[in-house]
Amino acid sequence: MKKEHNDFQILKTVEADSSVSQRKLSSQMELNVASVNFALKRLIQKGFVTKEGENPRRVKYHITPEGLRKKTQLAYKFFDRNIPYYNEVRNDIEARIVKATDGKEVSLAIYGASELSETTFTVVTKMSYNFLGFYIEDSKISEAKILNHNFKSLDLLKGDGKCLLLLTDKCPSDVLKDMDNKNIETLSLVDYNI
Repeated sequence: MKKEHNDFQILKTVEADSSVSQRKLSSQMELNVASVNFALKRLIQKGFVTKEGENPRRVKYHITPEGLRKKTQLAYKFFDRNIPYYNEVRNDIEARIVKATDGKEVSLAIYGASELSETTFTVVTKMSYNFLGFYIEDSKISEAKILNHNFKSLDLLKGDGKCLLLLTDKCPSDVLKDMDNKNIETLSLVDYNI
């Protein structure tokens, strides 16, 4: 499985950037250069990648049509394997929200900007709660959006009525104490590995 994941990452990267170096691949994939070199040689031998040039500083790798097919097969394989886990995570998040709110009408907000934030949002949108938005500290706010929502400053979140802040990223303890003062409950979801 690790070998397939590495093959997929190499094929995907080579498709996007033919001049990618083995050192850059090594850094992206958190593998040593020798392992990347071995994997590339194997992919070349199988006909999934071609190599152009001999100078290590100018070498280019190109994905072949067979390599594109292999990359697609691997992507579908990972997708099929991960869908049951993804569904389990979504169902668990929903159950934890229902338990935390005790089935009562509350407003929900999400703290964080990650894949877990996006997954949590998909759960929240199918539930009947009032969604207030995505929140992070001022220092982390940028022009980036998440699912067409701008990030809001966590300082602006108020506990008018009952509010539950879903933590999808690690939150500093002083910030969490401030939430208690604002009558905002928190529910940590950061233990998922998505």
